[in-house]
Amino acid sequence: MKTVTNKTVLYYCAPQFAVGLFTTMINNYLIYFYQPSAASGLPTLIVQGTVLLGILTVIGFIKAIGHVLDAVTDPLVAGMSDKCKSKHGRRIPFMQVSAIPFGLCALLIFCAPSSVPGLLNSVWLAVFIWAYYIFYTLYMIPHNALLPEMIKDGAKRVNAYTVSSFLFVTGSAVGYATPLFVSALKSGGLSALLAWRLVFAVFTAIGIVLLLLPAFVIKERDYVSSVRPTVPLLSSLRHAFANRHFRIVTFGQLLEGTGMAFFQSCIMFYVTSLIGLPEEASVLILGISIAGSLLLYPFVNKWAKQKGKRVLMILGCAVFTAAEFMIVFCADMPGTPIVKAVLVALFVSFPFAVLNILPGSMMADIIQYDTIITGVNQEGVFGAARSFTTKMGISLAIMLVPSMTGIGAYGGENVGRLGLKLTALTGGLFCLAAVFLFWRYNEKEVLAVIKGQKATEKAQ
Repeated sequence: MKTVTNKTVLYYCAPQFAVGLFTTMINNYLIYFYQPSAASGLPTLIVQGTVLLGILTVIGFIKAIGHVLDAVTDPLVAGMSDKCKSKHGRRIPFMQVSAIPFGLCALLIFCAPSSVPGLLNSVWLAVFIWAYYIFYTLYMIPHNALLPEMIKDGAKRVNAYTVSSFLFVTGSAVGYATPLFVSALKSGGLSALLAWRLVFAVFTAIGIVLLLLPAFVIKERDYVSSVRPTVPLLSSLRHAFANRHFRIVTFGQLLEGTGMAFFQSCIMFYVTSLIGLPEEASVLILGISIAGSLLLYPFVNKWAKQKGKRVLMILGCAVFTAAEFMIVFCADMPGTPIVKAVLVALFVSFPFAVLNILPGSMMADIIQYDTIITGVNQEGVFGAARSFTTKMGISLAIMLVPSMTGIGAYGGENVGRLGLKLTALTGGLFCLAAVFLFWRYNEKEVLAVIKGQKATEKAQ
């Protein structure tokens, strides 16, 4: 097996910039785009209000079902990937066939064909959101399983996850600048609708190129020699959840991921409707949080190698809880809106750094621990089981957010201040619950087994 070079790591991590762009498009702007405020200038393209079961909006229902589809297909794709017998490896073939449709669906979500609300737009939105999540799974589950197979050294793996997270965050940062790009295009005479779509089209072109890069440059067989699982998929999933360390960390990540989903879905509303700043100000606020998190990356990287990841995850969730509660209680307090927004941005910088770098690395430790104990490589199934669990929580958040944001709306608006405060409060409580789960994780036991295996290999 060849040694994984820094260049190979960079090729592997390149798609994270694309995923950052696409995730920002879907998580930060989808509800803002299809449940527009009066100040946005965007037309209403789908039916508004709670039209399903009296509590669900069209956009909330469609997006939540997309996350459920994403979660359900994760273990199926993981099982196929783990047992794949292609001459190109177990992971790369899936990445090659799904890269282009993955990117195109991200754009087509925002291209509903009718200019008025109706069934056509709702069906269009459902088809391409659901297709996006299916192709996301087909690409990302094999992609995520590849890194623990290629890199066995824990310190090098933390470095790789740091690079991966850095590219994801910088891609997200470019996505966060969307209101600036849109404003510039609107100043040039484009309508708000066309401006948003044009910006997203550029993002999609960049993203597809980056998704294709590792799929056709990395030769998986040069770096990976794996023992394929022979047990059925359900048995593999039962095995994953039988691992106590896996259960604790997975459900902890479910809680913090759900809390983050509330925040990401509403950040534009927090800045504009709750704090009272213009759309363009969101770029400054998000830029501060991104810059702050990137400055903390070296600290998080060094601490994780020296002291482990558990304590940092606990601190990250606790600080994020405080930031969410600040949004709830400071929105109506006296003070300059921009100062309040900057304080929130500074608070979320640390959790952004921690929660972008460490969850994947922490899970890779547990996967390596299990491989040492069992002698079988099941990276795909472990990753899918974790992904399935966390995405079900995110589905719940996405289903509730559009309905919650409408609470207290009046005067022709689609969002209300009370509803926005409730989303922040709920997100904070989810992250607070995650603190107690991560507290129970026995990281010392996991790392001791990995260290013992390394000592044995070195002695041999």
